[in-house]
Amino acid sequence: MKVLLIDEFSRIGGGQILSKLLLDYFNKNYGQTYIAVDREHTYIEYENIIKTPYYFRENMKLPFLYYYVARTKKFLKQHIQNQFDLVFNNHPNMFLYKADINALHGFSFLDQIIDEYGNIKNKIIFNFIKKSGMYNIYNNANFLVNSNYTLQISRKLFPLLNIKPNLMRLIYIPVEYVENIDLSIKDKNLVISIGRIDMRKNYEVLLRIAEKLKNYRFIIAGALNRGDEEYYRNLIKNKPDNVEIKANINEYEKIELLKKASIYIHLNRRENYGISILEAMSYGSVPVVPESGGPWEDIIEYGKYGYGFNSVDEAVEQITNIDFNIEKTIIDSMDRFSFKNFYHNMDNFVEEVQNS
Repeated sequence: MKVLLIDEFSRIGGGQILSKLLLDYFNKNYGQTYIAVDREHTYIEYENIIKTPYYFRENMKLPFLYYYVARTKKFLKQHIQNQFDLVFNNHPNMFLYKADINALHGFSFLDQIIDEYGNIKNKIIFNFIKKSGMYNIYNNANFLVNSNYTLQISRKLFPLLNIKPNLMRLIYIPVEYVENIDLSIKDKNLVISIGRIDMRKNYEVLLRIAEKLKNYRFIIAGALNRGDEEYYRNLIKNKPDNVEIKANINEYEKIELLKKASIYIHLNRRENYGISILEAMSYGSVPVVPESGGPWEDIIEYGKYGYGFNSVDEAVEQITNIDFNIEKTIIDSMDRFSFKNFYHNMDNFVEEVQNS
């Protein structure tokens, strides 16, 4: 069986984590796997690579972006169609190709113009997207969605684009089970946040929280992608003394932070899943997240496995009143996001797709 995975690797996030996991899964279970990638693909080394014309950088002007999207669509149609037994498109909003399975990491077709509840914020751009028909190819397509939050938003918005999916299946991206966690080395006053250092993560809110919690230490850590340099410089310029920002940390540094931090804070109200939150929870860190999006609905389960907030003052109050006895409950809950569940659900979904 010949398999193709489509994704960009000019940056790293939850989508790329899933792609690398799928590469291993497809190679082990379905045969030789190829990847169709962006022209630079900085963050992947792999033998069977098909380089497409796609190119992206943060804050790219729309005319340039649509130019590369159109070129890539033409390339995929010419070089990919009917060449593979199974195709998984992990980036369907930019790689316009109706694969056997298409992943939704949020409702990516309208992601830039919706709020956390799926309401359209810019009707002019929405009407342009709808009238262009650029996403009509996904009518009757099969979708893997990364959270129940994404699933509900998708059910609300697909009809607005006149798209009726065939199959939609919720499959959580898994995290490694961490054994023998030493909770005694945790610093109760260390708060961390890990993720891409870009404006969508709302790290400026963390700076305001830190201003009110001088006796706590805050660390922002994660990848700094091309196009986000100005945002990073502004964070450095405006951060209080109790905030440290670590750009482009390696895996060892990340794990050391996860081992020591007692509190993990997330700031993006529109986060669709939040793999970094799960990683922190697997090390026993207590999550504090906005009361919206996948983190609140799917991961925290409305306060069952952590704390929620809707303002800076609420976040300050939650952090200062955390009951750390919840740590073991949090660790025990991570079976929800196990690799065993992921592989079982993927097996079933692939079989369902191939038989549909």
